[in-house]
Amino acid sequence: MKELPDYMKLCFLSWYNFVNETSYDILRDHNIDILPHQRKWRYLVEARWYNSRYQPTLEEYLGNTFVTVAGPIVALYAYIYTANPIKKEELEFIENFSDIIRLAYEIFRISDDYGTSAPEQARGDVPSSV
Repeated sequence: MKELPDYMKLCFLSWYNFVNETSYDILRDHNIDILPHQRKWRYLVEARWYNSRYQPTLEEYLGNTFVTVAGPIVALYAYIYTANPIKKEELEFIENFSDIIRLAYEIFRISDDYGTSAPEQARGDVPSSV
């Protein structure tokens, strides 16, 4: 975190606190530890690609799509904030999305790439699906 600019430190700490507070509330209210489920999806692959100047194949890029469109974490939070009671089996189901859900996230990623590819390429970001 030391290497982050100040504005990013604020974002990071806000997200970090949100994740931990949510985990605490669910553990207290439902006796289920959701922290491992929240940590499963990390956004580090694209950062590694960017820092190493790696050019992923389209298949590699779309394979990481599931995480980068925030689909899993949105589904997880939608479930934990609406379910009563929260069940471990259902948390595990959320982690193992079907192909139709995964493919929908790929469409979201490609749509987003289409709209943002010009400025990202101008900055030298990791290549997109475009």
